[in-house]
Amino acid sequence: MKKLLLSLLAFPLIAHASWFDFEAGYGLQKSQDMGDGTWYQEGGPYHRKLDGKAYLAGITGTVYESGPWSVNYHLDYLYYGGLGTGCTCVGDDFYDGATHSRKPGYSSTAVFNSQGHVQGVPLTLDLGYTWYGVRFSVEGGAWVYWPTWHTSVALPDGSSLDLSHKPTAQLGYVVGARIESGHTSLSYRYYRMKDKWNPNPGIVTSTQMLMLNWRF
Repeated sequence: MKKLLLSLLAFPLIAHASWFDFEAGYGLQKSQDMGDGTWYQEGGPYHRKLDGKAYLAGITGTVYESGPWSVNYHLDYLYYGGLGTGCTCVGDDFYDGATHSRKPGYSSTAVFNSQGHVQGVPLTLDLGYTWYGVRFSVEGGAWVYWPTWHTSVALPDGSSLDLSHKPTAQLGYVVGARIESGHTSLSYRYYRMKDKWNPNPGIVTSTQMLMLNWRF
């Protein structure tokens, strides 16, 4: 009788763990920008850094399971920063982004230095199949994100401008795949963002991410 009572008391804890766990991730990302001519110009001195580390924390759980097949959800907070560009640029009228070159006739340049980060909340479902203890899955969903981008411009006359992309909530989509064994998984995700001006453009339009995740 005592063993039965203990089993009944333990059952809610076991069931709860199956649909609600914490997860954390650490990985590397590489982002795509809006192209030559937006915040940098390849036709002159410039620098660009759109890759680096990424961090994730959230909750996950199993919403459906039948034999080797299962469906998990992931609701997370994601952050990646260290993004930056800079250039000694000419005016837009004197630059050809298609040929990555300056046009004749420009008389002055301005120095641009930009930096920013991206944060957001992705919500995804993954469909997986477990084979010999290893789970293979594909996933997809949506995410709400807030890109931050700030640019300082030193003008030829000695004055300066401060330009920014206002960090407001925007909606994008996420697709990916993962391999999972026990409480550890390796995931690949593609994050898509809009080319939105608010009032100035940001720089990131999409991000590819490889991440090591832990479920606990």
